[in-house]
Amino acid sequence: MTRGLFSAAALILIALACLSVIRKVERERRLLGKLRKRGAVEPGWALPLDELTEDERDAAASLADSGVVEIGKQLGGARDQRVPAGDSLAGRSVASRSVVFIRTAALRGFRQKRLRLVVMGGFGALLLVMLVALLILRR
Repeated sequence: MTRGLFSAAALILIALACLSVIRKVERERRLLGKLRKRGAVEPGWALPLDELTEDERDAAASLADSGVVEIGKQLGGARDQRVPAGDSLAGRSVASRSVVFIRTAALRGFRQKRLRLVVMGGFGALLLVMLVALLILRR
């Protein structure tokens, strides 16, 4: 009884971990697509953070940490300085606004690393599921 409960819990945890990673990757993919579609591939064409949803802002912060997008502050149409990814939007004046754009030079390497992570993670999850299934069937 305990072994079956442990096996079911292990399978559920593996599935939840896979779903969490895939959800994060999909949010990042959608944000990059939106930025590309809107032409936010240079600092001069950056997209204001105000136009992004909360999920998209979280994805932008994650991508900024990995160096694929840059979140900056724009004052009156001219770029002022880079703003840390975790910076809050609260307390900003109307004249300055935060913007986000893709750093195209870092995009190719990021895509390769992300694809490698997804494939290796999926393979690892498959091995874990097979191991748990073998334990269930041996009993």
